[in-house]
Amino acid sequence: MTTIASPSETSLYLNAFDKTIQFEGVLKTIDDDYWTANIVPILYPLWDSDKDKLELFVQYKDGSTKMNKTKYQRNQKTGVYKWVSYQFDLSPFPDEIQDMYNRVVEKWTEYRQGQENDLERSLASHFSKTAILNWTKVKLIRNFLLMDSDWTQLGDAPITDEDKARWVSYRAKLRVIPQEQKEIAANSVTFPMTPPKWAALDDGKDYLSDVGHFFTIPQSVYSKFSTRIVNYLAMAIGTTNIDGMDVTKIDSPYNLQTTLVNELDEILDLIDKGEI
Repeated sequence: MTTIASPSETSLYLNAFDKTIQFEGVLKTIDDDYWTANIVPILYPLWDSDKDKLELFVQYKDGSTKMNKTKYQRNQKTGVYKWVSYQFDLSPFPDEIQDMYNRVVEKWTEYRQGQENDLERSLASHFSKTAILNWTKVKLIRNFLLMDSDWTQLGDAPITDEDKARWVSYRAKLRVIPQEQKEIAANSVTFPMTPPKWAALDDGKDYLSDVGHFFTIPQSVYSKFSTRIVNYLAMAIGTTNIDGMDVTKIDSPYNLQTTLVNELDEILDLIDKGEI
């Protein structure tokens, strides 16, 4: 398949066949009802019609644009009609292209916000059903703590080499929690103390060398995590970044966008399997 460009080079990518829109590196698969009600009126009839269909539109970050269309036309020799793909010349339509770009981005933003709000409500509802700390919640807390410490691994992080090594150990301990503690109850799972808290402890022992450097999470602490975890999870599973965009099709390993709200149990199962 032909590759148009990487997300780092594009501002907007619209695939009319797959009903997918990627804006600033974030891909959304638009549901049929929203596409028909909000995207089709932007494209029809100038860019998309019954016998001259839009395949894809790309606006690059340098301001250049590209549009592929497919036309239903008759072969003059055989008399047979068939769909023929071609690149549409956009040069005569700078104002119209800018208008389409602005309107598509507006509707993409509206769709994303609505989807993420629905997801957050579903997640919040699920986690408010019980005050019991279960393994799904433990894994969400683990994921959140990993995300919250990502900055420590950046090359210009304002920490010493020794502290960075301790943060590496901290993150390694977080990652193996599901494997090393899977046989115990969720409310007995222990989490590593962060390097700053260990330094404040000043017990004279090497970092994470003593049982006192680990702690369990009581329900009161979990309740403080819950809102941040829901927001993080909604963002993490509500967006997809792709490295390449095919001319007529975008492939993704698992299209979560269309199932987020209605199949929360399936999403939680993916968390349990370590796939999210």
